[in-house]
Amino acid sequence: MKRRQRDLNVFTISAIDLFACATGAFILLALVLFQHYRKAEAKPVPPDPAPAVDTTAMSPEEAKATIAALKQALAESKQEQKDMRLEAAKNRQLAFLGIVTKAKSFVVLIDMSKSMRDYQHLMLRTVDELIGQMDTSNSCQFITFQGHVSDTRIPPKLTTWANPGTLRVMDDANRSSATEFVHGLEGRFDGGTPTYQVLNAALEYDADAIFLLTDGEPTDLDYWQDIVVRITKENGGRKSIYSIALGYYRKLPELVDFLDTLSKENNGKFLGVSE
Repeated sequence: MKRRQRDLNVFTISAIDLFACATGAFILLALVLFQHYRKAEAKPVPPDPAPAVDTTAMSPEEAKATIAALKQALAESKQEQKDMRLEAAKNRQLAFLGIVTKAKSFVVLIDMSKSMRDYQHLMLRTVDELIGQMDTSNSCQFITFQGHVSDTRIPPKLTTWANPGTLRVMDDANRSSATEFVHGLEGRFDGGTPTYQVLNAALEYDADAIFLLTDGEPTDLDYWQDIVVRITKENGGRKSIYSIALGYYRKLPELVDFLDTLSKENNGKFLGVSE
């Protein structure tokens, strides 16, 4: 009687194992087939359904082998999806205020001269929109610049968001940090506009493009044409330079000519942001 009970227990355990293997195989099979189903949704004609796999008639060894094969197929499917996401991120273009660029890394230069005080709301709105377009496929640095109040011979004040010389990947935490940094600039405007010197500093970064936000002509060189010639030569076509005029830029033809020429000579684009 005891031997018969023991045999029954062995049979029960084996049946449970087989059921678990079969159930696991069915779940994994469903997951794999679900990926094919999602891909088929976008097609006008669905593909032929995948043949069903009957695991209930399998031995435990066969069921385990089937589960292993399905796990491998599932892992390959997940890797394929990951590769597709990476490729999509690689090909993604950043679209911002009419600027469309394939650049992935940026240095954003923010004019903190005294006259920018009147346009800080435009600056904040513009930078917020730029940050909002970035994701983990992008890396960035923000640099503010302002000249000395009375003596242009004194080096300008350049303040960076990240450590000088570095870029940060624009994940959720860094987007939030960058936004906080920029909004903390309110009320700190003063001095001149050392555009040449900050552009020269930005060229040292390992970035694809530069965004320049300003409301006025440079104050660190007498002629803006000299800035264009020097920066274009030093850049050597390595980085695109996008320039954005803030405020009443239409009343400042010299500013428009400077920014438009600078961007055209450096594979970029000029645009204006006003009220």
